[in-house]
Amino acid sequence: MIRTFDPFTTFAGTPANVAYDVLRTDEGVQLFIDLPGINPDAVELTVDGHVLSLKAERVFDVPEGATLLSRRRTAKTIDHSFQLGDSLDAERLEADYAFGVLKVTVPVAESAKPRKVNVAIGASTPQVEAA
Repeated sequence: MIRTFDPFTTFAGTPANVAYDVLRTDEGVQLFIDLPGINPDAVELTVDGHVLSLKAERVFDVPEGATLLSRRRTAKTIDHSFQLGDSLDAERLEADYAFGVLKVTVPVAESAKPRKVNVAIGASTPQVEAA
């Protein structure tokens, strides 16, 4: 349903810089992405075809008049893409950000949902011609 795509990981050999979980439900796919300390205004989510792209940046500024004594938190830039499967409806994708977690919901496309097929009785009985 969803595959991650990060060409820089492949070439640079570094692990992905984003922690996430993907859940499959009857209605679609839910993607939970950890973005701790990131201002919601700094989150950019775009869809291009079947590619979901996430860009976000966490910055820490030292206020004027303050002196930085120790730094254990670092600024972080996230640039990650997810490949959405053909059975998902990227047009109806929804996103919500709360408590440092971005929740993206991608519903299953109507054409990919199971459906009941009515079976007609006698409507397509094969005709056998006499020889």
